Amino acid sequence: MPRIVNNTRKCLDCGSPVPRKVKRCPPCHRKALLERPTYERTKEHRLKMSGRLKGRKIRWKTGGSLPGVAEKIRQAHLKPELREAARRRGLAQAADPEWRKRCGSPGAKNPNWQDGRSTLPYARGWTRKAKALAWERAKGLCEHCGQPGRDTHHKDFQKDNHDLENLQVLCRRCHKKLHAEHHRRNKCLHNL
Repeated sequence: MPRIVNNTRKCLDCGSPVPRKVKRCPPCHRKALLERPTYERTKEHRLKMSGRLKGRKIRWKTGGSLPGVAEKIRQAHLKPELREAARRRGLAQAADPEWRKRCGSPGAKNPNWQDGRSTLPYARGWTRKAKALAWERAKGLCEHCGQPGRDTHHKDFQKDNHDLENLQVLCRRCHKKLHAEHHRRNKCLHNL
């Protein structure tokens, strides 16, 4: 079906007709986006932002379950020389491909690593219809705790079995918990 264009509105740049609530036609819009001035953080702007954020409570990172990590982060953030050293280190390391490779868990160290890939794509048959049937059966609620659902989960953890009996609707919390237990169980089996 062709798009209906309101002929009373014209593009700001070239004068061609545009859909309602749009100021420019698509080609002129792309050109305007490329030509718009970029945002620069000036010293005055940084001082203004510092003033506005002063006195606000900052939710410090906890550092996971390691004791003392949150305090080290807090202390490092409070000392300007340590903050500056971390900034410089980050800038230097960001350009280093070897350092970037070491970040996270690349390759076989990644817990999701399977057959040379860290994630496997869904197999054929994974359609909106399959998901919709599972959601209709669950009435949009998590099948574990009854909270509003967010994810569609494969019970057997295989992305190629899209049978309705194998699908279940879960909230994000239950879904993460299920995958963490599955990962822990499989890790234990591999260590035997």
